[in-house]
This record gives sequence, C-alpha cells and structure tokens, in this order.
Amino acid sequence: MNINKVFIILLTFLPLFCTFAQKIEQNSNNITSQNSNLPISNNRINADASDLLSNLNPQSNQSFQGKIVPVDKSVDPKKYFIGSNDIFVFGMYGYINQQTQLVVTLEGSLIIPSVGEIKVLGLNIEEAKRKVSDAVKKRYKNTEISLSLYAPRPFIVTVSSLVQKRIEVSSLNRVSDIVSLIYYDTLSVSRIQYAHDNSREFFVPVISLRNIELVHKDGSSSFVDLYKFFFTNDDKLNPYLSEGDIVKIPFGLLDKNYITINGAVQLAGVYEYNKADNLESVIQLGRGFDQNAQPDSITLYRLIPAENKYEVIYLSYENNRDYKINNYDRLFVKYKSDFIINASITILGEVNNPGIYPITFKNMTLKEAIQMAGGFKPTAYLPLSIVFRKNDQEYTKKDTNEILINMRTNDLIVNEKDKASFERDIISRRNRMVVDFDKLFNGNDLSQNIILEDKDIIYINDDKKIVYVYGQVLNEGYVSYKEGADYDYYISRAGGYSLAADKGDTRVIKFNSRGWYKADETKVMSGDFIYVPKKTPTEFRESLTIIATMIGVVASVLTTYLLIRQNQ
Repeated sequence: MNINKVFIILLTFLPLFCTFAQKIEQNSNNITSQNSNLPISNNRINADASDLLSNLNPQSNQSFQGKIVPVDKSVDPKKYFIGSNDIFVFGMYGYINQQTQLVVTLEGSLIIPSVGEIKVLGLNIEEAKRKVSDAVKKRYKNTEISLSLYAPRPFIVTVSSLVQKRIEVSSLNRVSDIVSLIYYDTLSVSRIQYAHDNSREFFVPVISLRNIELVHKDGSSSFVDLYKFFFTNDDKLNPYLSEGDIVKIPFGLLDKNYITINGAVQLAGVYEYNKADNLESVIQLGRGFDQNAQPDSITLYRLIPAENKYEVIYLSYENNRDYKINNYDRLFVKYKSDFIINASITILGEVNNPGIYPITFKNMTLKEAIQMAGGFKPTAYLPLSIVFRKNDQEYTKKDTNEILINMRTNDLIVNEKDKASFERDIISRRNRMVVDFDKLFNGNDLSQNIILEDKDIIYINDDKKIVYVYGQVLNEGYVSYKEGADYDYYISRAGGYSLAADKGDTRVIKFNSRGWYKADETKVMSGDFIYVPKKTPTEFRESLTIIATMIGVVASVLTTYLLIRQNQ
C-alpha cells in the first residue's frame, strides 16, 4: 500500500478518533471528579474547601465575636444540651486548615455551605460532633472535622422573690449567680435594704439561701441549698440554669425556721433550717470544728412544745453524722478541757529585757514576770510603776451599762449632782491594778504579788524627779523634786498662790493611784501633782438660804424652850 492510500485512510477516520478522544477525556474528567479525594499526583485535595470556608466568613481564633464568660468548671460534652444561639467553632483539617464560627439557628440547626442544614437542637455536644462529622465527610472524604462550643447561648429566666424580674443568663450560670446579682450587686437597690436589715449580731438573711425552689419548663422542680453547696460542691444543690426556669427565692423567716450551732465551731450562730439537715450538715454550717473542739461531746437541745421544755440529747460526730436535725434544735459543741490558752503579757520601761512574754493561764505572778524580763534596771523607780489590765471591751461595756442601770437602787444618789458625778466616775474608770511595787520588791509583801492575766501590761517607770504644780499659782508647771519637801515648798517654787487661790483646799494627787489627798496630810513624792483650786465666792441667795435656815433653827429652839417653861 502506497503512502497516498494511507493518508486517505487517516483523513477518513480522523473525525472518528477526535470524537473518541473527546469521550475519553470527558470520562476521565468524570472519574477524576468522582475520585477527587484519592491521592492522585498533581491533583488538588478538597478543591472547593477554600470556597466553602470563605462562604462561612472565616475568622481567626483571636477575633471571634462570641461572648467570653467565666466558668467554674469545664463543660461536660455529655451533659451540655445544645440550643438556639449557641456559638461553636467549626474546623476542617486536610489540605487546607481553617476554622470558622457557627451559630445555632433559632430552629436549632447548624448551616454549613456545600454540606447543608444539620439539626442539633436538644443534642448533647458529643452527639452533635458525631452528626456534623458524618454529614461533612459525605461531601469531603479523608477530612478531619472539629466542632467545639465557643460561647453558651443567652436566654431568659424568671425570678420570683422580693424582686420580680426576668434576667438574661447563660447555661453556665447557676442559681447562686441570680441571688448574687439581685441581692448583692453593689448597684442593686435591694442590696442596700438587705444590708440595712442585717446590721445585727448574727448573719440573718432576709431572703432564703437554703430553701430556694427552681421550677423547670417541664414542670419538674428542685430545691437549692447554697450553704450546703459551698461546703460540698454538689451541683444538685446549686444547679445550672436552663431555658424557661423560674427561680423562687422565699423569705428566710428565721423566727419560724432556724437552728442554732454554738460552742467549739468556726462560725457559731443562728442559721436557716433545711428539712434535709443532719448533724454533719449543721456542723458544716458552722464552718467545721474549732481546733479545740471535742467532736464526741456534742449536746443537742430539742424543744418539746407540749411540755415547754428542752430534751437533752448527747451525740458523737463520728457515730451520729446522719442524725436528723429538727427545726428549732440547738447544738453545742464542747471545748477540750486540756487546751492551752495562748496568753501573753507586755513588759515595758526600766527592765533589762522589755518585750512580749508568754505566760501560763492564771499561774504567772508579777514577781516571776519581772524575773523573766531580766530584773530592774538601776534607773527603775518602783513607786511610779504600774500594771494595766486590758479587760474584754464587750464585757466592760455591758458591765458599765449594768452599773448605770443599778443606779436606781443606790441610796447614795439623791440629786442631779450626785447622778452627774456617778456617771462621770463610771465613764472614767481606769484599767490600773492596785499594786505597790515598793512593798512587793523591797518589803517582800506577797499580798502585792498579783496573778497576771492575758494581755496585761507592766510598765516600770523611771524616777521623774519632778512634781507638777497647777491651778491657782503664779507660774504653774514642773518643779524639780526635793526629798522631804512639803507642798508649801513646791507652791513657793511655782511663784506662790494667786489672789484667787483657795489655800485651805490645796490637794496632792498621787501619780500612781490618782488619789486626791489633803496637802497637809500626805507626803509629796516624785511624780505627784499639786492642785490649788480657785476660791468660789458664796452667792447672795446661798447666803440668804443659810441665814434663813439658821433663823428657823433658832426659832425652833426658842419655841421649844418657851413651851417647857410654860409647862413648868
């Protein structure tokens, strides 16, 4: 066959070859499209993934617009149930790694372009992850899918209490958040009223914190005990909120619903009663035992209304943890009898080692304390030394009030001047102990060797070698002390009496006791005070009263005399 015939045959079958080639190319393209996820060289994997993610408006992790909320624990994917407006982070990982944000629609779906609508309403996160992954992988094989909750949905709950309100919360909010927001928020007017009503000795809540009712959308309800939650961390006692919840917060009414825990606990007081209370929960209300408590010596006082008296029940914490506690019960936890009180005293002034020293309770004497401080310095002056006793302030206040109340039974207070003087004396009571250091340490008078108490202050003074002269003198002030000199010497050194001085009422005030003595009946010592009062002229009406009284007396005597003479 010559070349011309071959060429003619090729021209004849060329259209047929072109058609066949086009079909092969078309079939090849179809196969490639159908197997686009296969690892074929020079072929793109998930070619439209970038288009898909661009349609979802991808953003970086740092720029998500979801709301960041504080949480007290991580979300359990098996317990968190998805609702409208939950925000998720959706990711696809393969040839292209990108993330984007998805919001559950009001119909409860996640919409993923090129994949479609995926119903997730009511599913927990774990179920939703599986459902989304299955749906996406039908479109994009060999692709890793992630779905993670980014921000919980906001929703509305209703509060029924002193405050009637609908509040926006999330599924990560608990009942305690509602109580805190309404009653303790510094911007809340209710909080001001709450604080006002609770300015008393014990923490007495106006609202209930232990009998809150949480009513759910399906009609079921649960009871909230915030006190018990904070010492057990049991979610059932302070549950997370859900759509449609109603939070009912009643008043505490502690005069009808209370229990009392006292004694060796951390925070004794009156607390709201909960019908589920047992011995363990009540001890926890008091924040647990004091370090000096006897857990096996708990006394329960239970009211018997019919007999109007208390039944006494003895309990042990170890053996009676589950013992049922009733409304109005009162518990007392005993202290250990062998615990050691942390007592100390302070020694200041002219001792060799001043400072704070430990003492044994009601067993340390004054002499022993001075020895513990290294003894006296040569500059110590015992007549001016003092012991201060710091009594309990609350006790002192109550004691003073009791003394003032008892004024009505005192026959010494007969007029307003007496009353004013008595009240002034009560208010000015001092914390000095009556101790004569000179008799104790120089005369060995053990009657002065007092037993020290916790927080006593011992001040060992130095010899001041001065006497203070004031009042009606020409030049009041400090005068150098002279051994054996009487009060006239110090008054003369102060310039002598002024014209208004009442010389006969001059007094010496002792430094240590602050006692007032007639000037000619006591010895002036270093540190004492000499006071010269002002002569007060007698008013005319006072003189007239005295004259009238004298005339009345004389008249009575004369009348009596005349009657006697007449009878004779």
